[in-house]
Order: sequence, then C-alpha cells, then structure tokens
Amino acid sequence: MDASERIRVESKSQALAVLTDTDDHGWQARLDEGVLHLCLSRPPVNAINTPTWRRLHDCIGRIYDDPAVRALVITSANPKVFSAGQDFKDVREDDGGAFGGPNDRRRYVRDALAAIYDAPVPTVVGVRGGAFGSGAVLAALADLVVGGPGTRLTLPEIDRGIIGGSRFLARLVPEPLMRKMILLGGPVTGEDLHRVGSLAEFVPDDQITDVALKLGAKLAAKHPVVMRLMKQANIEVENLGVMEGYSIEQTYSVTVPNSVRDELVPDSSK
Repeated sequence: MDASERIRVESKSQALAVLTDTDDHGWQARLDEGVLHLCLSRPPVNAINTPTWRRLHDCIGRIYDDPAVRALVITSANPKVFSAGQDFKDVREDDGGAFGGPNDRRRYVRDALAAIYDAPVPTVVGVRGGAFGSGAVLAALADLVVGGPGTRLTLPEIDRGIIGGSRFLARLVPEPLMRKMILLGGPVTGEDLHRVGSLAEFVPDDQITDVALKLGAKLAAKHPVVMRLMKQANIEVENLGVMEGYSIEQTYSVTVPNSVRDELVPDSSK
C-alpha cells in the first residue's frame, strides 16, 4: 500500500472516528501506519468514568471491520500516572441501575474490558507511572506491556470494598504475586514485573511511550490476515490444555489462504 492509499484508508477508519467525531471523553487518538494509538488524557490522574469506558468499548468494537487498524497501543498523557483506575465519583453516585441491568455502570466497565481482551489485533500498553485498579487491568489485558523503573501496578480494591481483578492479573504475573496484590492492595514495581518476565520491554520511563509505539509498528508490519487469526486463536486457547489448544490452533492455520502463505514463503522451486 503506497502512502496515498494508506492515508485514504486511515482517514476512513471507523475506530478512529469514534474517538474524534465529538469530544474525546478522556482519550486522544491517532492512527499512523496501521497503529491506533489511544492516549489516556483525563486530568488530573486519568480516572476512567462511565463515558470514557463507553467510548473505549465503541472504539475497539469497530476494529473488527476496520482494515486500517493493525495494532492497538494504549499509553497515558500523564508522565506520573498511567491511570488512577475507576472514577470513584461514578461509584459513589447512584445511577439507578440494578446489577446487570441496562443502566448498570459496571456493565460498561465489563464490556470495555471484554472488548480489549477480545480485540482482533495485538495490543500494547505502555505503563508510565502508577496504574491503579482498572488501570492496572488495562495492562493485564494487553498482549505486550512496556514498563520502566517508575511503573507501579496496584490493585487497591480490597481497601475500597470492591471484589475482583484476580483473573486479570493472573494473565500478567505469577499467581503468588497476584494473590499478594489483591489481598494486600500494595504496589508491584516495574523492577518486580521485569524480574518475573511480565514486561515485553523494560526501559527508562521517558522512553516507554516511544518503545510501545515501536512495538506497535512491528506488530502492524506483520501480515494482517495471519495476525488477526493468530490473535483470535490465542484468545480461544488461553484456558485450554496443551494439545487441545494446539488442535484448535491447527484449524486456524489451515484457514490461512494459500495466496497469503505463498506471499510470505515463496516457492523456491519456481
């Protein structure tokens, strides 16, 4: 795809339009070379309220039918706080929504997190500074996480009367460390995460955003058909046994068009 064609496709991006057609609702968005960069920008500490969750869900949901998006990168505009997590002003307010009902704010949070988990393209989260509660969960749902010495993940729900987060964190850290996080509510440092292999890259804090975007560019450069199938298969087999999961992955492999495989691995005999 040449530059003019790329610009034309990206200018029609449905996912990008969700975050730029009106006010940003806490997100800045940019699409470049197939990388959709979502930057949390809700001063002072990037607390995520209900409109922000809804806009995030709507944006990611559009990626399924949006060929312009080939990778998703989430970072923060605040150099000290990635996200303070759920906006507790929302939590304290009574929205009249029964649990599980149509006006239940918890449903919007759950739907947005599910959208990230099921995202059809690879996701990178660059955590600069503190990530609390659902902010830490955003990192736990990513395919690749970039952190640094100043990175802090904290799940303070135990001290807020809120239950949940353990299964999210278990995707990112070993279970003993996860239990420490949810039961004590204290922070885990970037060094801790690096030591247990949770980070794709451990870099100086001021390089986190740049490195996250570079990883996104590497992911976006992969063949989009194969990458979307790889991501879909990875989600499906996450909680399966080894051979059961491999059997499903094989079914995905045979769906890769021959034309794609020929493009990636040309026949040397010709």
